[in-house]
Amino acid sequence: MFMDKAKRTEVNRAVTFILDNKALLILLILGTAIQILTGGLFLNASNISSIVRQISTSVVLGVGFTAVLASGGVDLSVGQMLSLMGILYAHYTLLMPLPLAILAALLSSVLLGCLNGVLSVTFRLPAFIVTLATAQVFKGFAYLLCDGKSVGGLSNAVKKLGSGIVFGVPVSAIVVLVLAAIMAIMLHRTKLGRHIIATGGNAAAAKASGVRVERIQILGYVLMGICVAIAAMLLTGRVSTALPGAGEGMEMDAIAATIIGGTPMSGGYAKVSGTIFGCLIIGIINNGLNLLDVSSFWQWVAKGAVIIFAILIDAQTERFFNKRRVAL
Repeated sequence: MFMDKAKRTEVNRAVTFILDNKALLILLILGTAIQILTGGLFLNASNISSIVRQISTSVVLGVGFTAVLASGGVDLSVGQMLSLMGILYAHYTLLMPLPLAILAALLSSVLLGCLNGVLSVTFRLPAFIVTLATAQVFKGFAYLLCDGKSVGGLSNAVKKLGSGIVFGVPVSAIVVLVLAAIMAIMLHRTKLGRHIIATGGNAAAAKASGVRVERIQILGYVLMGICVAIAAMLLTGRVSTALPGAGEGMEMDAIAATIIGGTPMSGGYAKVSGTIFGCLIIGIINNGLNLLDVSSFWQWVAKGAVIIFAILIDAQTERFFNKRRVAL
């Protein structure tokens, strides 16, 4: 009996380790498989640098989405918000010095995040419906502000923010790592972060313990907005122009990467490092299919399959840990 209990404990520990680090394990297996299938073309400096640049936008969105999910919210407007912020940022850079343009973009994103937060939290409307609706509003304004055309003529400084290299490292990678570090420290090492996690885990209990739950939930959407603005700056710089449909579908990448990384849809937990690994997984899949000369249509199929897989993993992980809590 003792041995059976000991074996069960070891199995539970092994399963817990796998679930806690599933994104990293999937990343290692996937990277190895693609390296073999491409005959060694995958792991070279040029290709890795290309992947890092391509996923920088998704990582920033994923980091913001991690904060929203952790607080108990959800934001499906991030793709269209990114499109709108890209157009606004491009216009700002044409009208004022770059530092002021960046500040204006960040302030604009705070307002958009507040809009989602107030509608969802203060007016107690379903976040799924609210953010789907605001996504259409953002999309409409993105096209109206540029008459459906791209905004070009951007300065070299704007372009370098998304495509520049410093000491052999892409500027976008530096921005992403700094942002991810700040978000991770905030969520796991500060009182504010503990309040965000507590609110997402059990809003009623958090409120009873003195946490200003509504403010915290709105803050989650504001943090998402700020991350969208930063992502828009990186994307606009990388492609050297702002497109009204640039963010189309990017919310799906953010959702998939965040869930694969270990942040549950139910809230109350956050894993920023996992989100980064999740973005790498999606980026590697797209890159690997390109290297294998697979049709871009199959990339859409693969992305959909990854999202379904992510939701299944999330559901199974939650069931496993719920069973453990009941057993204890």
